Amino acid sequence: MRTRTLRSSTAAWVVLAAAAALSPTALAGSAAAVQASGTAGADFNGDGVADTAAAASLATVGGRERAGYVAVTYGSRTKALKDQTRRVYSQNTPGVPGSAESDDVFGSTLAAADLDGDGFTDLVVGSPGEKVGDTSDQAGTLTVLWGAKGGLTGGTVIKGTGFERLGVALASGDFDGDGHRDLATGTTVAYGPFGRTTGPARTAAMDARVGGDPEELWNPPVLAAGDVNGDGLDDVVAVISHGEGELPYHGPRLVNWFAGSAQGLTTGRTLRDAATGQTIDGGRDLAVGDLDRDGHADIVLGRPGDEDMQGTEDVNAVGGAVEIVRGGPSGPDTTVPRIRFDQDTVGVPGTGEYGDDFGGAVSVGDVDGDGRLDLAVGARGEDVGTAANAGSVTLLHGGPSGITASGARAFTQNSTSVPGTAERSDAFGTAVHLADTTGDGRAEVWIGAPGENSPAGGVWVLKGASPLPAGTGSAAFGPSALGLGTTASHLGNGFNR
Repeated sequence: MRTRTLRSSTAAWVVLAAAAALSPTALAGSAAAVQASGTAGADFNGDGVADTAAAASLATVGGRERAGYVAVTYGSRTKALKDQTRRVYSQNTPGVPGSAESDDVFGSTLAAADLDGDGFTDLVVGSPGEKVGDTSDQAGTLTVLWGAKGGLTGGTVIKGTGFERLGVALASGDFDGDGHRDLATGTTVAYGPFGRTTGPARTAAMDARVGGDPEELWNPPVLAAGDVNGDGLDDVVAVISHGEGELPYHGPRLVNWFAGSAQGLTTGRTLRDAATGQTIDGGRDLAVGDLDRDGHADIVLGRPGDEDMQGTEDVNAVGGAVEIVRGGPSGPDTTVPRIRFDQDTVGVPGTGEYGDDFGGAVSVGDVDGDGRLDLAVGARGEDVGTAANAGSVTLLHGGPSGITASGARAFTQNSTSVPGTAERSDAFGTAVHLADTTGDGRAEVWIGAPGENSPAGGVWVLKGASPLPAGTGSAAFGPSALGLGTTASHLGNGFNR
């Protein structure tokens, strides 16, 4: 069996362009606070209402295939969802460093954080396919689009080295408790505050098995931040590929927990079931938030696979599932039974069928404004009538003890008041994101369908409501609404975290 060589390198932080001077405004701080409330979020223009960035990382830009762009919707208390301001950012946008090139995949990952502490949320855009210098290696880059009163502007580029594929994974939080937002990439942790000409205050290596040959990086890692052990510092949870030692090449997806400390993130710990000792299967996506309001963030694992990987516990469900690991004073608590929901759970709409991909995307937020986090679950492979792989999204309600199946609702493009019609391979639910973009204290449900009008893609948004939304006031947009015609975009393959 081939054993992969792990390598961590510190990215080169290089400024290519900077925005004009900005005026600060107040903004809530830590990732833990955001995840506890579920209604706060990215505020790029400082108006007090959350904004949302949707990825089209496989989009053709300027004739360059898979160059990628990001579509940002600026939230508003006064405008209907369909009328909110939207802008497109790519490497061909004036003021954004670089130029669109084939296979850059600009927008593969998106992280929102106020990196320079000016009161405006900044947007970090990952481009893991970007080549740096004369080498053919995909070193990758991060592009920081700086928040400002008029919205995102200018940019700073952070370059990867070797075959790092910088930008394949991102998470932001305050990992050392100094009040400044930090950025974790899987290979590097950059600690704030960030200067627009000097970069971060310091950097440190991080080993989340991110860099390396794509054949060995068989599935992209996913990072999320939150205070799992309740010590006031943000931690990072990573779902990673692993095929070393006695585990098979292209082996299972494992869950690692990197605890925050006064010195920054500590070495990752692989989660194992306390009773059996077996590693916990991480699945494809994850979200972190305090679901039971006990002061410890919980971990939601999206596990869309129908079959278990060799080397992990045998717990997968046909059609996919989500599983919740509770947080505790010592971090993720695997001594208590994990909670699982699938489409065969009583109260969850639908029926588990092979290939549904239930759990392929997960997000937490307070959709109904009751102060408890709810859970959105994407199932991009769900068949709707005769439309194979049309996709669906299920909302699970937050209760006093955490997520419950009681009152769960499922949405497709055939649901009442939801725009469009479910069609074959729309992949509705490939990405989900909960954020209050109307400022009413209820998070909207953002849904990506990159297969819509293939290969255009599209984004849907359901208005937050109590009880859970019924589709009223929903909106949708695709490349044409962004002024891009019918360009190949695959819009909706991701959102900011």
